[in-house]
Amino acid sequence: MSYKIYEDPERSLITVSFSGSVDDREILHMMDELYGRSGFADADQFIDFSQVKHYAITPKGMVNYNEVARERTERAPAKKNRKIVLYAPDDLTFGMARLLASVASNSGINLEVFRDLPKALDFIGLDRLPAQSEKNG
Repeated sequence: MSYKIYEDPERSLITVSFSGSVDDREILHMMDELYGRSGFADADQFIDFSQVKHYAITPKGMVNYNEVARERTERAPAKKNRKIVLYAPDDLTFGMARLLASVASNSGINLEVFRDLPKALDFIGLDRLPAQSEKNG
């Protein structure tokens, strides 16, 4: 179980990088960490799945993630123009991320999925990713 969350208040950006194996429990744990960040409601988010080697995410887990996200009472209203990028370079991750993006769009969330890193960075207004320095998970 491994992910890093880096919050850059100057850029109003939160970066999440997953690596190794990712399962339903880890996704929910990361969500708790992310929602607890002071800049969560305002900051753009770049979620990087490029270093994941194995997925153990189930359809039930995806549904559970969406239900938990919608029902969180402590969730602050998100900034309308906030951008969320899922960088998913491989086929499996890209397909799963597209499903998540579809659900997000029904909730008015600006979430885009990219296979290509330069396009993902351009969409969120970056020329490169910031240094990842904060280990969680």
